Amino acid sequence: MPYIPKSRIQPNLYTAGKDYVVKSTLEPYTGYYYRIYTGQIFTGKNPDDKPNFPLIPPPNQPVQINQTQVFIKDNLANENYKALKGITGNNLRNNPQLFYTQPTESDYQLGEFRRYFCKKKNEFIYIEISKSDYDDLAQKNPTINFQMWAPFDIPWTLVGEEKQVYYINRNIVFLKEKNEKFHGLGKYLQEKYLRYYKP
Repeated sequence: MPYIPKSRIQPNLYTAGKDYVVKSTLEPYTGYYYRIYTGQIFTGKNPDDKPNFPLIPPPNQPVQINQTQVFIKDNLANENYKALKGITGNNLRNNPQLFYTQPTESDYQLGEFRRYFCKKKNEFIYIEISKSDYDDLAQKNPTINFQMWAPFDIPWTLVGEEKQVYYINRNIVFLKEKNEKFHGLGKYLQEKYLRYYKP
C-alpha cells in the first residue's frame, strides 16, 4: 500500500466481531482496525501494526447510505479529478477528512474535551474532523476547501453522573442546532450523547 499521511488515517478503532469480516476469507473479525480517507478499512491499529488485511461488511448486510459516504464520494471525486488533470501537491483544494478525535487521559481528568466538525455551507451535511483540518478551515488555508465547508466545535462532557452527562451533551447539541440553525446535527451524531463517557 502506498504511503498515506496520518491526517488521512483514522486509527485505533475496535470491533467486537459483528461489523466486519476479512475480505479474503469472509471470517468475522474481532479486534483493532483503521480506516483511510477512501473509506477502506484494514486490520491493525494503524498501517504499521501488521498484518493489514482488508475488511468488508458481512455479506448480505444492507448497505446504508449516510453522510459519511457522501463525504467519501466527494473526496474520491476530488482525488480522481486531480489524477485525470495531472494535478499534484496543493494545486487543488482538498475536502476535510472524516476523523474522530479520541479523548486523552488528561481530558478525562479535566472532565471534557473538544470535538471538531464542519458543515457543508449549502446543505445540512456534517463531518467530524481533526483539529488540524478545523484549524485549516478556520484560518482559510488555501490547501483546504474552506469555501464549501464551515468549521465549528463543541465541548463534550466525559465524566460525571451518567444521566447528567447525557443531558449536558444533548443540550449542547440542541443549542447548537437552535442558535446556529444546524438542523440534523443530533441525528448526524446518532444521538449518542454518552459517547466517550467514563463512569
